[in-house]
Amino acid sequence: MHANNEVGTIQDINQVVKIAGDIPVHSDCVQSFGKVELSFKKLGVTAATISAHKIGGPLGVAALILRKGLDIEPVLHGGGQERDLRSGTFNAPGIISFAAAAANAVDNRKERELKIRELKSELIQTIKKNISDAWVNGDQAKSLPGIVSITFPKTDSEGLLLLLDGEGIACSTGSACSAGVQRPSHVLIAMGLTEDETTSTLRFSLSYSNTINEIAKLGSVIATVVARSKAASGKK
Repeated sequence: MHANNEVGTIQDINQVVKIAGDIPVHSDCVQSFGKVELSFKKLGVTAATISAHKIGGPLGVAALILRKGLDIEPVLHGGGQERDLRSGTFNAPGIISFAAAAANAVDNRKERELKIRELKSELIQTIKKNISDAWVNGDQAKSLPGIVSITFPKTDSEGLLLLLDGEGIACSTGSACSAGVQRPSHVLIAMGLTEDETTSTLRFSLSYSNTINEIAKLGSVIATVVARSKAASGKK
């Protein structure tokens, strides 16, 4: 995974490739593509995956990028389409839409990344100003612009989620991949958080369409919401 989808940390894939040596390396670049500078040649990976839905394209469309000359075994057998790599009729409208979304994301990346990072910085400052014991998870010096994981000690993240939703603020208790899974985040546990701390953590996601006024709205309610959650959680 090039960048973690829960805390936003960008991984040192070059080091992974170096350690792997002659072993093929595939990197999931779904979170990173169109959000930060990304060169598959510089990464040095054998293969990489990107997806349309993360950059405004249609659901269910993705691309597998392979190093030239790589010999792989097809998953779908049959008619031998796509040079015998993927049999079956391909989704032409989806592919064309993906290409358009990719061009748009790459062409506007620098401007959008700058705006989102400014919003992220404001969000973190706003929360820390109102909640003195809250902390940010992950390496912020090497992170995606639009993902921030914040722990609010002695709260219940599910309760926080509902209280913020009632205020018109959308966030999550983890990645979309783990939505509805009632167990501590393995990512946060691996980073050294306790189970109680993992269930006191929210993930905020930002895009170029978010505004500074939305951050201010969060700031106006977060202290009350956290206080209510602490009172109801029963955590010591």
